[in-house]
Amino acid sequence: MPKLVFFGSSDLSVAVLDELEQLGMLPAAIVTQPDRPQGRRAELLATPVKDWALARKIRVIDFQAEDAERFYRDLVELRADLYVTAAYGEYLPKKVLDLPRQGSLNIHPSLLPKYRGASPVQTAILEGETLSGVSLMLMDEKMDSGPVLAQREVIIPGNASSGEMMAVMADESRYLIRTALPQYLAGELQARAQDGSQATYSRTFTREDGRVDFSKSAPEIHNLIRGLNPWPGAFSYLKGRRVKLHSSKLTDVRPDCKNLPPGSIFCRDEGFFVVCGEGVLELLEIQFASKAQISCASCAHNYREGYRFESFPETED
Repeated sequence: MPKLVFFGSSDLSVAVLDELEQLGMLPAAIVTQPDRPQGRRAELLATPVKDWALARKIRVIDFQAEDAERFYRDLVELRADLYVTAAYGEYLPKKVLDLPRQGSLNIHPSLLPKYRGASPVQTAILEGETLSGVSLMLMDEKMDSGPVLAQREVIIPGNASSGEMMAVMADESRYLIRTALPQYLAGELQARAQDGSQATYSRTFTREDGRVDFSKSAPEIHNLIRGLNPWPGAFSYLKGRRVKLHSSKLTDVRPDCKNLPPGSIFCRDEGFFVVCGEGVLELLEIQFASKAQISCASCAHNYREGYRFESFPETED
């Protein structure tokens, strides 16, 4: 078996590590993001990958951008045969990628060259895609642009959130590692260059990206809500209170009054509906700030005609 170093930080990374362990290919070392403050108390928390490695007494290298030369020397000393990365979250320069004699591989949760970059699953949902997948590629110095070794298609259901789809992508990534990595090591896979003219890109999202504008169409808002669930989350304001919008679905239900402005709420048969710039959206689960998440069916009776979602609170400067 080759001497392997793994690079990753997320739950998807852990899924790939689980499969490598099943294949009898435990990494000699694991590179991950450093511990970072989380939550209101700003407690330092390790990545899921670091926890996985420490439980198996595998050496962990926390990436430190301010000491790139030390990082490089640590990798040189490992003399690895193969690098495998999955949801690592950092750029690796060419001199690092060139170190292992059997190459540097990356698992990416999209059908490359579509949706290169930091948030392929979220972006695919925001764009209303119904088909995505995972790709195993050879890495080069550009972002997600290396030759593809194998791919596996994944259907995106119309109401699936990015959190739900990331779990699916993790399972599919395990399958791709299980089937394609042994083939690659045996020299049985032919790398296929990506068509750069067909490349699209995804970016890192911020909390502000979750602000809902109900003047947009119902499908756009529905895709925003599910695409940004769980992070950073879609939100709006109701009577000055911030409301997180957890889930929704498209509907053919229409209000009795045709002149209701976007954001207007109407309730019918325990359904909680919002008028959009085009069409109507049914909200299924919401959460007021500092409160528990609730089903809209349980609170629909509280909202009468005249209630309306706003993109900004009335008191916001």
